[in-house]
Amino acid sequence: MAGRCVCPFRPSASLPRRARGCSSRGRAGDRFVLYDPVPRPPFDPSRARGDQFDRGLFDPTPVARRAEPGRPAPPSESSHEASDASSREPSDASSRVCPQQASHDASHEPPREPTRGETRPREFTVSAFSELIARTLEDGLRGSHRIVGEIANLSVRRHWYFSIKDASSVLSCVMWQSDAARVGFSPKEGDAVVVTGKIGHYAPQGRTQFYATRLEEQGLGDLERRFRALVEEFRARGAFADERKKPLPAHPRRVAVVTSATGAALQDVRKTAIERRAGVEFVVIDVRVQGEAATAEITRALRAVARLARPDALGLDAVILTRGGGSREDLWAFNEREVVEAALALPIPLVAAIGHEVDTSVVELVADRRASTPTQAAMLLLPDRAALFERSDRIARDLRQAMRWSLRARSERVAELERSLLRAAPALRLARARERVARLQQTLSERLRRRIAAESAEVALLAQRLARQSPEVRVRLARTMFTQSEERLARAIARRLGDARRSLDHLEQRLRSAGPEAALSRGYAIVTDAEGRLVRSVAGAAEGARVRVEVADGRFAAKVVRDEEAGKGGPRGRDRGAGPQEGSTT
Repeated sequence: MAGRCVCPFRPSASLPRRARGCSSRGRAGDRFVLYDPVPRPPFDPSRARGDQFDRGLFDPTPVARRAEPGRPAPPSESSHEASDASSREPSDASSRVCPQQASHDASHEPPREPTRGETRPREFTVSAFSELIARTLEDGLRGSHRIVGEIANLSVRRHWYFSIKDASSVLSCVMWQSDAARVGFSPKEGDAVVVTGKIGHYAPQGRTQFYATRLEEQGLGDLERRFRALVEEFRARGAFADERKKPLPAHPRRVAVVTSATGAALQDVRKTAIERRAGVEFVVIDVRVQGEAATAEITRALRAVARLARPDALGLDAVILTRGGGSREDLWAFNEREVVEAALALPIPLVAAIGHEVDTSVVELVADRRASTPTQAAMLLLPDRAALFERSDRIARDLRQAMRWSLRARSERVAELERSLLRAAPALRLARARERVARLQQTLSERLRRRIAAESAEVALLAQRLARQSPEVRVRLARTMFTQSEERLARAIARRLGDARRSLDHLEQRLRSAGPEAALSRGYAIVTDAEGRLVRSVAGAAEGARVRVEVADGRFAAKVVRDEEAGKGGPRGRDRGAGPQEGSTT
């Protein structure tokens, strides 16, 4: 894997030898390292035409338009978008200019004098030659023409500016407001349409384009059908579900940026990082973001990110995939299956910001977070260090204010106590009050010291978290909390077991006091007949019947006899003796 520096700084010693980088710390401490996982092929002169490559499907060249008589010619919207895209993203064509061809074109040889029999070419002014082009087009392509193709680069304002294209060619079109008002549908990029109109040449801008007077809907274009098919396929696989989206890291340390190294998207990310002073290290992988080679380069770059995300490599925390705006053809590389599959296979969160907010690509739908601009993508990942420091300062201010209030309240309380002591007068109460004041002062000082220590520890912890989010500190803190929770749980279990044992002993004592043994010990007896049934009243014991009497220290047999004294109202008789002795009952 080859590597180059984005900016002229020293290589980073903290990265592997295969990843040569540059350090751009300054006040932000951010570092940009450029990886080029796909070596650029050498220039092929056979593919050149003039001083640039032939533009194909993914790099349409807008052609000129000619103003109709009596109508002003507003600047072509498609030309503005094309120039904006070329300024923000490296053009595939401009990056492949042959230096030999350019130098050859730059060296203008003097015109050769015609020999005998040769005719000198006719000379034209620019205006005259432009007028000749316009007349030639009007004479050779008279009348209206119907062109079938797919809409691209659509811009709907007062007038409609768009391109009509097929697999290999692109033609710029303009439809005036009066003609656009008669169109019975709202065209979208990718729609297959039939355009009716005339070809024209606008001399002041040297632009040839098609002036549409009628637009008929034919159906979905090829790119739109492919896009919808891919969306349905990946939706059926659950690739868009929120459950599979990975959360963004709160404090990333190293972030990969897959984009063009010369595009404005990278500068937006870097500017945001500098403004936020995030202290995050960036690993930039330079890829083509449009053209035929873009799909392969982006796919290889994402696979390289997956390898570099391992802890034994660079330990990347997240990746940003971004580029600036452009036509649907320019952005089509981010709808290719290989790129989407590589994005799904990433082990780290992916933030995608492709094109403008109205543009939607499949890789944005499967990304863990989608951003409308490269700046927003960087803001989603980079914590605002200034906000964190502001929060720390606010906590410190609140702490100082709370301490002042507490000291003021305690001082007022002490003053009130002193006044009460003066009013109380007795020396003993005064001495005791002084001792209490001293204890209160000591307690106040101790509490303030503890409060200050606790708040200082919290501020230090916040500062430490700001400086570096260490998993070891979190693990150590979790272990301490776990140990404390374990100790509290053990104490709670022991306390509950002690309460349960005391309750059980109490219930056992109550049960024993309510049992028959307690009644027997107090002098009561249990009398049963010969069949073992309890004798509960005199009626249950027939005269002469044998009964068994159980007392506290044993049993004995008795015979029921009638007690004459009981019948006369005397004292109740009691069973006496044991064994063969007879008892009496009433």
